[in-house]
Amino acid sequence: MIVTVLGGGNGSHAAVVDLCLGGHEVRWWRRGAKFPDGGRLRYRTHDDSGEVTAALTTHDLGAAVEGSDLIVAPVPATVQTELLDALTPVLAPGQAVAFTPGTFGTWLGALRRPDVAFLETGTLPYLTRVTAPGEVSIPVISGRLPVGSIPGTGALADDAHARFAAAYPMAVRVSDGLDAALSNWGPVIHPPLIAHNLGAIESLAERFDIHAEGSSPSVLATTRALDTERIALRRALGFGDPHWPLEDYYQGRDTSMYPPDAKARLLASDLWRESVTIDHRYVHEDIRRGLAFNVALARLAGVEAPVGAAILTLVGTALGEDLLVTGRTPHSLGTEDPDELRRKAREGMTMLAA
Repeated sequence: MIVTVLGGGNGSHAAVVDLCLGGHEVRWWRRGAKFPDGGRLRYRTHDDSGEVTAALTTHDLGAAVEGSDLIVAPVPATVQTELLDALTPVLAPGQAVAFTPGTFGTWLGALRRPDVAFLETGTLPYLTRVTAPGEVSIPVISGRLPVGSIPGTGALADDAHARFAAAYPMAVRVSDGLDAALSNWGPVIHPPLIAHNLGAIESLAERFDIHAEGSSPSVLATTRALDTERIALRRALGFGDPHWPLEDYYQGRDTSMYPPDAKARLLASDLWRESVTIDHRYVHEDIRRGLAFNVALARLAGVEAPVGAAILTLVGTALGEDLLVTGRTPHSLGTEDPDELRRKAREGMTMLAA
């Protein structure tokens, strides 16, 4: 297939490598940043290393997506609106765009182009870091990758899922984009790390490892409680198993999104010590957009979410704002009716087209 990868972050670098190794013709688009010479990327996985070359590198978005079978966007939720403003005018009817993950970005895309299938995954398919210009380390690749679309059913969805599965054979199709959004682990893992560790984040900066010292048993207790709230919301909305409990990852179960030895590989790679601030992606993507959406939807569905609400209050106070007002919520997406969200995520947005 012709697969276009959008963006220049860790996930985009890993996607270029993985999809090239999968035998696809990979086009790589970046808004303006420089590409590695010749579009070549050196890579290292847990059991292999080598080099791949993208078939095309370009700053021309129209050229990047024209005739593409699948467009993969491993970009932060913070840039989805800006990206969609540029992307949707150059898409052709029937194309497939995948946010990996999406934080319910599928809804934003489907509102703009009901004739295009927008997919999203429950996690980034890779645990990965760019280690130098033109070099990327990918110690972990997802073993079971939940993916849903808007629309969730029909020929447009079926064709898009077939293309996605050809690129990502570990894909597990779920009912729709909302199902996938509520499978996302980012709004469960990262908010407790931020809320519990704000003092260390601001005082110790790079001397503090949020993924090591910051992931104490008490913090993980909050994480587990937050995941329980996420699963309760899924059940209240009528979504069935699998609910993708985060505990599967912590216990190394083969039902996790990542392989049983993922955590060991992650620690062995020594790549996850990073400097986190109150302005980090974990705040703007996973709290302001992901967790705010989950908590607001839980309130509309009559589901108690005290842990999530408390985190929003604490982090919102630090930011000087009410995240249920300024964040991504059902209200900001145009509806406060959970049934409408479910129906349109499943059936698509055709009736909303201008």
